[in-house]
Amino acid sequence: MTKLMSLLAIISTLISAPIFAETLKVASWNIAWLGSHEYNQRKDTDYQKLARYARELDADVIALQEVESEKWAKKVFGDEYDYFFTTKDWVQRVGVAVRKSSGYKANAIEYRELDQGLARRGMDVTLTKDGKSVRLLAVHMKSGCFDKALDQASIAKMPNTNEKEVYAKTACAELAKQAIPLEAWVDARAKEGVPFLLLGDFNRRFVRDISLNHTEVQGLWQAIDDEGTEALWAPTIKAESKCWGGYYKDYIDHIIFDPKAKARYVVNSFDQLVFTPKYTKELSQTLSDHCPISVELAL
Repeated sequence: MTKLMSLLAIISTLISAPIFAETLKVASWNIAWLGSHEYNQRKDTDYQKLARYARELDADVIALQEVESEKWAKKVFGDEYDYFFTTKDWVQRVGVAVRKSSGYKANAIEYRELDQGLARRGMDVTLTKDGKSVRLLAVHMKSGCFDKALDQASIAKMPNTNEKEVYAKTACAELAKQAIPLEAWVDARAKEGVPFLLLGDFNRRFVRDISLNHTEVQGLWQAIDDEGTEALWAPTIKAESKCWGGYYKDYIDHIIFDPKAKARYVVNSFDQLVFTPKYTKELSQTLSDHCPISVELAL
């Protein structure tokens, strides 16, 4: 009788528990120079290849970088998405694509505060469904300062005797300025209490920020990561990129979770969609030099 009651209790638990949880697949993809710039030399067959990878990615929400507008995004993702893009007059815009059939209502606002110097703006999108919300900040941070210290004293000491050094020094100075509004966004969201993600091309090797033991003013990761409700996590920190055969092993594209969003993370769902051909410079331009990354959230 005891065994029977135990069996009935187990069956009752299984019946009352949800068998399938609804999941939201969130991705980020820098599609190099997808716009009207002269650097974009793609042909129809190249757009068809990109579209095949987009279908394989099969994400509900995608943070886009280096995509000029909805017109260009549709060449890859078609009409199945609603698109929200920053408005700065530059082909390398940041956007967010939300699948229409996902049922999520999107409230999108431009985060202009990231626009420091020649840097790009962010796209801040709140997704709501059935009374539940998650907030996303899609970014494309300043390129050229992948692991150098961002404090003013360190930047001042950087050499500037040639064009390459001048660019790196300028990039670090602009990224340091961007770190301030990026941290402010995290602080504000932590107070708001809605689960949030930061995602996109950060142009920063967070694994190096951590291994170099940068201080809060030296490392971009340390600037945004804090304690309690502002404690952040990213699956890319301890992973190696396999994009283009591991051409660059350290991720600079990241999907970052606050604790509330981390609680919804589907374990082991982080994925990188790797292009099948072997790396060539031409392919990195006609497909992209970045492979899309994705995670799933249980809602």
